[in-house]
Amino acid sequence: MLQIDESALKARNTLMAMFVVLCILDATLVFLARDRWAIGRILFTIVVMYFVLQGQKWAKWLMMAICSFLVVALVAMVIALKAKLSTVLIVGSLIMAALSAVILIYMASSKDLHFYFSWKRQNSSQT
Repeated sequence: MLQIDESALKARNTLMAMFVVLCILDATLVFLARDRWAIGRILFTIVVMYFVLQGQKWAKWLMMAICSFLVVALVAMVIALKAKLSTVLIVGSLIMAALSAVILIYMASSKDLHFYFSWKRQNSSQT
């Protein structure tokens, strides 16, 4: 059985903090844009992140795909609708795209986070 170390827990906590900030920013933008349908997308993303934190590989790849899509979609939306969007929505969308890119890179490159996921998978298979 692998022992979890403090750096792996710190990596998990960093991912969770970035995700919470992303959700709060996303919910704020949804509220400002009055886009009620996006609430389902936010809830779906929260459920996927729960499974990511449980060490599920499929969820990690799905979350990485969601973050990739967010980066592309938000930047494309800002470029295409720049004249129709308020400055707050433009800036918020670009910040959200940047944060999604940071989360994506962090999930793909953090060795401590990979260790945490491996530890979580091993512990869940033993119970």
